[in-house]
Amino acid sequence: MIKKLIYLVIFIVSMTLVIKGNRAPDYKGLVMMFIGAAGLLSELYIYNKGYQ
Repeated sequence: MIKKLIYLVIFIVSMTLVIKGNRAPDYKGLVMMFIGAAGLLSELYIYNKGYQ
């Protein structure tokens, strides 16, 4: 149960970083988007690792 809650929090934070990064005009926004995308991709990797 706690594991799913942690994944949900990471997902929400990652999506927030991507959305806020899209609105930021400088390299700061780009870095925010990369960090958010890395969070989403890491969750996808962990999810798929369980089904191999």
